[in-house]
Amino acid sequence: MTRERNTQTIYFFIVGVLLAVIFFYFSRRVLTPFFIAFALAYLLDPVTDRLESLKISRTFAVLVLMAGVFSLVTGIGLLIFPLLKLQAEHLVSNLPNYIAIMQEWMHPLLGVVGEPEKIQGILNRELLKIGELPLKVISSITSILWGSVAGLFSFILFLANLVIIPVVMFYLLRDYDLINKKMLSFVPARTREQVLSLIKEIDGVLADFVRGQLMVGLIMAGLYSIGLFFCGTPMSLFIGLLAGLASLVPYLGLVFGFVPAAILTFMQTQDWVLVFGVAGVFAVVQGLEGMIITPRIVGEKIGLHPVAIILAVLLGAEFFGLVGVIVSVPVAAALNVIFTHGLNEYKASSFYTS
Repeated sequence: MTRERNTQTIYFFIVGVLLAVIFFYFSRRVLTPFFIAFALAYLLDPVTDRLESLKISRTFAVLVLMAGVFSLVTGIGLLIFPLLKLQAEHLVSNLPNYIAIMQEWMHPLLGVVGEPEKIQGILNRELLKIGELPLKVISSITSILWGSVAGLFSFILFLANLVIIPVVMFYLLRDYDLINKKMLSFVPARTREQVLSLIKEIDGVLADFVRGQLMVGLIMAGLYSIGLFFCGTPMSLFIGLLAGLASLVPYLGLVFGFVPAAILTFMQTQDWVLVFGVAGVFAVVQGLEGMIITPRIVGEKIGLHPVAIILAVLLGAEFFGLVGVIVSVPVAAALNVIFTHGLNEYKASSFYTS
């Protein structure tokens, strides 16, 4: 009887998870601001608790914290955006020189194929498009945002999300502990302690990884940007930010960072010494990340194989877009903890041992 009840519970759980995934998939556009607000609330809850411990009311602490965070993000954006635009304009102004250099590289190859003039004309047009892309992305954000949404309703929804995110974030942060208690009250009393232990373990993994790895990525982005700037790399700030944040996925930071940085540095300076300097920057930052930054900030690793992380990011991007990319690794980490517990329970069961 007990075994049949446990089997039914497992079936209900699996069906419930599948229905939840289907619901999230078809309502992902509407739920996106709520996911973002929850993620921000989760990241900022420890700071709110620390302010509350100083005998400050939680509502006032949340207001002060949100004002500080949004002011900081706005200030950083106002500081970084002009620098990115300046570097993009510098890249575009030097584009003819880069095209000439690439033509010299490709000239021997064009001689061995038919109709080299036609191929060279196609290459020139494509290189011009690629070179103009950074400036278009940075200087035409408004038009890009408008073009990325489908119709007036989507644009209105986008504007509404800008209001929904801080409002939902405020209420989630203010009632964070109360929401946790109410959610836990739905768990049967006989399994509440076990579920609470599992939730604490998941929270520990997420706290160590998500909050810590995000800080690691920002530190690495800063180090990359500074190092590439001294190497004379065009778009050093953009490449540094991209490489630092892409390092959340194993080896992706090297692909998105080192390769374009090395190519652009050589085309800009024609100096192999500076290219080796770029390689040195990535080697030093990677060494600092592995030996000092990550051990001190993140601590223990997430417990996921790099292939599993890459697969999680790709699946998240495929089903849920940008939000899927952001939440894929934390979700995979939580599922890994649940899977480990389930595997231990399975190995301890009579079905496995008998």
